[in-house]
Amino acid sequence: MILTFENWLIDQQYRKDPIGELARVPSLQNPEMKAYRRKGDEHKNWATIVINMAAGPGFVEVFNEAWQEFLLAKQAAQNSLK
Repeated sequence: MILTFENWLIDQQYRKDPIGELARVPSLQNPEMKAYRRKGDEHKNWATIVINMAAGPGFVEVFNEAWQEFLLAKQAAQNSLK
């Protein structure tokens, strides 16, 4: 199974840091909003959602940090399958 940012972000909700706050933003958990995303570039889709949400501009920087952590987790997950 390939790790997705959505699943990774859900697992981060317990954190007591800005990434945890981002993971708990209701608009990122709204399935209707996600249904409109096009398939393809997962990063671009999530960046667009974060930029357009009304949670504040500070979340863009947090999203960038979260994305980097996600990429490391995704690579580790893929390496463990080898």
